[in-house]
Amino acid sequence: MDYDTFIGIDVDKKSFSFTVKDHYNMNRSKKIPSEPKIFYQYIKKHFSNDRVLCAYEAGPTGFGLYDYLKSKQQPCLVVSPLSIPKAINERVKNNRLDSMKIAEDLRSGQLKSIRVPEDSYRELRHLISLRENYANNRKSAKQRIKSLLLYTELHRHFKNKEENWSNSYLKKLKELPCSAAERQRLDMLLMDLEYARNQTLYILRQIRQFIQEHEEINKNMGYLQSLPGIGFITAATVLGRIGNPADLKSCREIGAFLGLVPREKSTGEVINQGAITQLGNRYLRSMLVEAAWTAIRADTQLGQFYHRIKLRHHPKIAAKKAIVAVARKLTQRIYRVLKEQRMYIVH
Repeated sequence: MDYDTFIGIDVDKKSFSFTVKDHYNMNRSKKIPSEPKIFYQYIKKHFSNDRVLCAYEAGPTGFGLYDYLKSKQQPCLVVSPLSIPKAINERVKNNRLDSMKIAEDLRSGQLKSIRVPEDSYRELRHLISLRENYANNRKSAKQRIKSLLLYTELHRHFKNKEENWSNSYLKKLKELPCSAAERQRLDMLLMDLEYARNQTLYILRQIRQFIQEHEEINKNMGYLQSLPGIGFITAATVLGRIGNPADLKSCREIGAFLGLVPREKSTGEVINQGAITQLGNRYLRSMLVEAAWTAIRADTQLGQFYHRIKLRHHPKIAAKKAIVAVARKLTQRIYRVLKEQRMYIVH
């Protein structure tokens, strides 16, 4: 009821399809070129005396429309596609219908905005995403090499089948006796791996330099790295993904954002919880689980917590359940050190 008019927008590369609704019977749909200025002029021309609220789905078009509307003091929400309710019998989908759905849900108060990263935190997210891309490329290159070795039976030349990817191991790969075609394929894959490794190191240096140049981020990095198990890469990824810590509102928020909270279907006094939701950024979620393994060895309280949870479950799943619980507890500590702007003291 704080707003008079609600506009749901389906943002495309070439056009904005939007639907306008109010608290009465207005239901107006329109399509215009994908120019934020034209869209804002439309709002000012037709609803200059109304309190207008806009919303659109987060997607490949980024935050350009949000940034422009914000600069004009026009309220706008960027919502996750997963948070928009969809009927199970829905069979027709197009831009106009999508905008109508967003406008309807916006008017009923069902939509909640994602946290849009601002300024230096958005820049950090770009760098973090770039590093993740090259890290994934490096992992893929290793998997392709291992698959080739297995397919051609070249893996028999190695006594230790799980040998790490050291320089000596890479040298052995370059000297393996094989056919011309196999050699060509293996050399190309090794070139892919080398390129991905070099690019990962390069972007890591850029991230370090960027953090050093931004005092606030550098300070928050120090707070995060004081937590057991949290290293430089994990700390940078946390800040790049959650954005400005000042915007955090609850210690449960980070755990929910990373999908580390359990699914739940409860009614009355019956509580039924399942596996974690696994929503959010899976890369950061896996990094926090890895950090949890280090944390339980460095922090007595976390170690005791891990073993208490482990004893409650069947041995086949106990360790996995317990370490995910530790990772979730780490998110609570991340919240505390960032909101209270202090170092963590290991107990």
